[in-house]
Amino acid sequence: MEINFSSYDFVLFDVDGTIAETEALGHLPAFNESFKCYSIPWEWDAKLYKELLKISGGLERMKSFREGLIRNGSNPSSLPDDSTLKKIHSTKNTIYAKLLDEDKVKTRPGLISFINSLVKNGKHWGVVTTTSQSNWNGLWTSLLIKQVNSAPIVVICGEDVIAKKPDPQAYQLAIHKLNTHPKACIAVEDSNNGVLAAWRAEVDVLAVRSQFFADEDFSLAKVVVDEFTELTLNF
Repeated sequence: MEINFSSYDFVLFDVDGTIAETEALGHLPAFNESFKCYSIPWEWDAKLYKELLKISGGLERMKSFREGLIRNGSNPSSLPDDSTLKKIHSTKNTIYAKLLDEDKVKTRPGLISFINSLVKNGKHWGVVTTTSQSNWNGLWTSLLIKQVNSAPIVVICGEDVIAKKPDPQAYQLAIHKLNTHPKACIAVEDSNNGVLAAWRAEVDVLAVRSQFFADEDFSLAKVVVDEFTELTLNF
């Protein structure tokens, strides 16, 4: 699949599922381990987690799961409150970072070559994610910093915005920080929430299907591929 980057100055990457298959190999096992740490009798399997991924943000995901249990008859007093969920989420991020350090997570095939080709041809890359800053930092130091030829020019994480994807706020903030126009940017996303966020910010989208979002509707994306290795770059 050929894609022309001549009209774009900035390529803005989502993180989870896009830069690496972090969800199945990192976040899901980290969630389940953190539940055990707090003696919470929850265990998410891949099928359930795929549904929960429709909600952006790990803390928001846990709150939604809790609300579903309440709707199905669980006593709210028997479930973790918001304060406990925040602690669980913090522990989960620590466990996730450990999994990164143990080399459990790999970058997507062709991702490193893709970024380095962009840099070589005078393009800038950035990160627009609503995962936490700590999760991004872990991925950057464990998987990317020694392999890519240039650091991202902008990094937007979940702490930087009030509304998470599919809200366009994260992309709008990136565009503002770059002092550029939406059409000077192209987003790289793996989920419909991410595609919608970019599209609502008037940013073109390259969709790269991931394990949990392979069957989503990417009709708003300009280009859709299964892996970065399928791309032929034209500058």
